[in-house]
Amino acid sequence: MERCPAMNIHFPPARENELHENMSRRATPPWSAKETDAFERAAKDGFFYFHREMVNDQPACTLCIERVRQGHWVVQNIVPDKGQISTIPIDMYKAILREFESTIAEPAAESVNGMTAIELSQYRLQDYFSPKAVGLLETFCLTSNQGDLGSHSSDQEKWIRFLLTAFDDGNDIHCDVFGNCLKTAEWWPEDGIPRLVHEYDFAMRLMRQSGRRVDPE
Repeated sequence: MERCPAMNIHFPPARENELHENMSRRATPPWSAKETDAFERAAKDGFFYFHREMVNDQPACTLCIERVRQGHWVVQNIVPDKGQISTIPIDMYKAILREFESTIAEPAAESVNGMTAIELSQYRLQDYFSPKAVGLLETFCLTSNQGDLGSHSSDQEKWIRFLLTAFDDGNDIHCDVFGNCLKTAEWWPEDGIPRLVHEYDFAMRLMRQSGRRVDPE
């Protein structure tokens, strides 16, 4: 299933304010800079929003940007206004994102010696794994000793709980997809991801061969 793409904006960290000012100036109708999020709450530090009015069959919506690190923003989502359609179709989502890039983000980024890039595929754990499995994986990644790549017995117990839950979900997610999702989440050192991918693949194959069935809770 195709995923909504993300857009990366890279720029010199010292020119962040200048970049935002340039983008705001370029946000002419149907676009406008917004000081609140998609739900009309005050924007938190590190988050930026641009609103787009309804155009033909495209709903009014808010484009949401997050500062993931100094000098790097990511367009994380495009949220329809309240009372509009609940989900923007993928082709329409791409069209809105490309318009924002070409008319606002790209020229503004270039003016501060930055650049933009749209990722054609954005792998997110929550699109493939159950909320329970994602929660267990997050717990493992964020509470384990990343220095030894989670090899301690207590960390391995957390990892195994995720593996069992991922298998019992019955979604049969390929190991390459799992690896791409983990890279997107940025919860684990990138040089340690291949090891987790290998262990995940081995565990899924082992449980399939063993004839394990979903364990009812």
